[in-house]
Amino acid sequence: MTRRQAGYSMIEAMVVVAFISITSSAAVIQLKKSLSAVDADVASRTVISQIRLARQYAVDQRRNVLIEFDDNTITITRLEADGTEIEVGVAELPAGFSFDDPEVDDTPDAYGRIESGVFLGDGTFVSFEGIIKNGALFTIGPGNGTARAVTLAGASGRINHYYRNENGWVVR
Repeated sequence: MTRRQAGYSMIEAMVVVAFISITSSAAVIQLKKSLSAVDADVASRTVISQIRLARQYAVDQRRNVLIEFDDNTITITRLEADGTEIEVGVAELPAGFSFDDPEVDDTPDAYGRIESGVFLGDGTFVSFEGIIKNGALFTIGPGNGTARAVTLAGASGRINHYYRNENGWVVR
């Protein structure tokens, strides 16, 4: 009576390796999509936090605070009564993200895009002419599903955060 060797045959091992390879490659593809979505959320939350910071700074200091959105940079500047400007902070969006108009319709708020404005000491957001200003900021990154929008109601400082899906803008 012969005893059979314990263990796996080469074919069984190759089947397991092939299965693991296919499964892991599918996971990597899904992970890349998830990381794009996470980066898009980081970009829009950076915008939200900087808007809140500028508004809070204006209210706390009872000073006018300018906020500008250029390419992928947010700059916050305190405007002094004597006309001088003091840069309070600068923040950048994650790599590959910038402020841009999406190739789709505006958000449900329909404010249109803003590039800059001033928070007054009472927390309202106005244009350089002193007119209350509502607006939207669109962060666009590489890949599908990375468009995000942040809207700001000038009179109240209310912020809405949107993401884009196949049906349009959806509020978070």
